[in-house]
Amino acid sequence: MLMTLIKAVGTVAVVIIISEVQKRSNTLGAAIAALPLMTMLVVFNLATDPKAGPGQAMQFANTTFMLFFPGLTFFILLPLCQKFGITFWWSFGIAVAATFALTIAAISLMRHFGVKLD
Repeated sequence: MLMTLIKAVGTVAVVIIISEVQKRSNTLGAAIAALPLMTMLVVFNLATDPKAGPGQAMQFANTTFMLFFPGLTFFILLPLCQKFGITFWWSFGIAVAATFALTIAAISLMRHFGVKLD
């Protein structure tokens, strides 16, 4: 239980640090956020968890890689929607919804072609 709490506090700390760095330097904040920090933390947490272990951590890393490209939808649609005059929050909602939809579609398509994700 204590280890889970430490992991949660560490994860929250990363998010706060990135947010604070971004306030001072957009480029540095974006560069740090562009690193797959959350994926790295999850892989580390899984690898060190006695119930999961390195095998499950590796499986998670591979699946995350397979779903990387559908995830880019958010970063393409957010500025594109705003360029067409849609307000930020509507653009954000559209980008999030489309990212979820494309990710689900990609999972279905990969499974259809026999790619093992689980």
